[in-house]
This record gives sequence, C-alpha cells and structure tokens, in this order.
Amino acid sequence: MPGSAPLFRMARGADVEMRAQVAEQDLPRLRVGQPAEVRVTGVPTAFTGKVRLLGAVIDPQTRLGEVRVALPHDPNLRPGAFARGEVNVGSDVRPIVAQTAMLSDASGTYVLIVGPDNKVVRRAVHFGGARPDGIVIADGLDGSERVVSTAGAFLREGEVVRVADAKAVP
Repeated sequence: MPGSAPLFRMARGADVEMRAQVAEQDLPRLRVGQPAEVRVTGVPTAFTGKVRLLGAVIDPQTRLGEVRVALPHDPNLRPGAFARGEVNVGSDVRPIVAQTAMLSDASGTYVLIVGPDNKVVRRAVHFGGARPDGIVIADGLDGSERVVSTAGAFLREGEVVRVADAKAVP
C-alpha cells in the first residue's frame, strides 16, 4: 500500500528478505524453513525463498503478524519493492462434485449416488468448501462413486436409473 513500511531491507552479506504481513488465523500453519514463492511487481519471474522468522506478536488493530522470508541475491530484488508471497502449507485430495449434486433436507446434506445395481442411494456428506469447479466433499465420499449431478431432487432412493454414456454428455 502507498505510504506503508518497506517490504525489503538490506541485511548482512547483501541478503534480501521480504517482510510480510500475514493474517492471524494463517500464522499457525507457517513454519520456519518452509519454501515461499515471492513475486515482485514488474518482474516476470518468481523468486524462491524460505520462511526465516515468524513474528511473536499480533498487531491488535490489524490482527496481522509479521513473517520474514529470506531470498537469494538477485539484482531484480530491490529494497522497498512491492511483493506478494505464497507458502504452500499442505495439500489434500478430496472429491469434488457439481454444485447441483449437493442436496439438503431436515436430515442434513447429502448426494445421490448410483449403486452397482443402477439404483439410487442417498449418501450423507459434509461440505468441505467451494471451488470454481464444484463443491469439495470433506466426508462421505471416497471419489469412486457415480454421483447424480443434476435433477437429483426428482429422484427417490431405490429408484432404478439408466446411466448416460459419458462420451454423450457435454
């Protein structure tokens, strides 16, 4: 932000570090030594650094904590430049279903799946988040099921369905 404190300062041995502000809820997921990808405004390449220090204090007004990322020497890294950093704090593989596949009623959230006998089966699921490509299922599916993606509200559990050829579906 214009007028804010500089993000880079020169250190011993011409090392450069990024001083970043991180939301309070994200700080516990960071660890010293984690790789960080830093992008500097106006520079097309990303720089790989490592989390060097996690601040011990949270600013009471902004609810942000400071993180320092050590970066390699490069002439494109200049003190005071604006930068954005990303740290991968973990990954997980979860099933994603179409938004239209998720249904709910008084009993909870569920999807309809097609069993091996082509009968509709109700499966309770737990919402894990939303993505542009669908709904992440945190619990209830393992990813191998055939999920009814549209018009599930018109089906009843136990009803026999004919599965469309995957190549014919747009």
